[in-house]
Amino acid sequence: MKEQDFSKIFADLERVEKELIKVGSNQEKRQACYERLLELRKRMDRYVEHWLAFEEKINKLQEKYDFLLPDELPESFLQAFNSVMSETEDSYDQTQHFEERKLTPMIMPLENEASIRSFRRGLGFMELAMMDEAIAEFREVVSQEPDLILAHLCLGVAYTERGNADEAMRELRLVQALTKEPQTNAIVHNALGNLYADKECYDNALQEFEKVVELDPDFSAAYFNLGAVYYNVGQYHKSFAAFEKVKEKFPRDWEVYFYLGKTLRKLKNDEAALINLLKAFHLAPHMPFIAFELGLLYDQFGETRKALEYYYKARKLFLEQEG
Repeated sequence: MKEQDFSKIFADLERVEKELIKVGSNQEKRQACYERLLELRKRMDRYVEHWLAFEEKINKLQEKYDFLLPDELPESFLQAFNSVMSETEDSYDQTQHFEERKLTPMIMPLENEASIRSFRRGLGFMELAMMDEAIAEFREVVSQEPDLILAHLCLGVAYTERGNADEAMRELRLVQALTKEPQTNAIVHNALGNLYADKECYDNALQEFEKVVELDPDFSAAYFNLGAVYYNVGQYHKSFAAFEKVKEKFPRDWEVYFYLGKTLRKLKNDEAALINLLKAFHLAPHMPFIAFELGLLYDQFGETRKALEYYYKARKLFLEQEG
């Protein structure tokens, strides 16, 4: 499967999400969205079936010919966890549910082949944004290796992405109780911040995201999250500074330019806002809301012809997505 195939599926998924927001309680349109989601899942399931068949074949070959392939993690996962080191053998105070114990190192010291396979499948499902399946795999690892912090961390992050707040909090707080390692705690605070942001508890979310960048100044996703929360609470100068930090690391991320444009509009710097929105539209010409924002901005400039051009583009893109 080509990378652009995955990109197309996730672009379709994002369009359905935007549509769900827009249709509100219209049951007929919501049903159409559900049907599109089912079709996307069917498409993705076919690829997952091939991947699982491949993994099973690899496992059989290893058993038959007595060899063991190195257990390499996906690149994007490694980028998130590349600073996480093994724990020391020191024990820390636990909550009332967990007795004081020595900790299993973070980096996969497993000998149980079933746990290794479940862990790998869990990571694969996370890569595919299939959180229900990822959760099932990580729960299996945790049941077999309850002291493996990394499994609890992955399970907590998967629960966060799935929106299961109570379960996510339980796993993430457990990881906090079991480790003092800065990068691990940065990941935990980022996940907790996402949970608070989803509930619109922005003050709590800010505290979590600010703690992330304090622990790990190179955690780019946390700066993006900070920018979004600062924007939502009206702290536009801080929002701009946070998004600028992300742009330094990801100069071709359309979302960064889009939110920079919206933030600059709030700061009354419409010329700079226009530059960023045009850059966002250049990078993501299929996103109708970028075109709509450009229409609004050109309308404000009094450039009616250009405003109508972008309104027309936005309408056309919305209709294409509805179709």
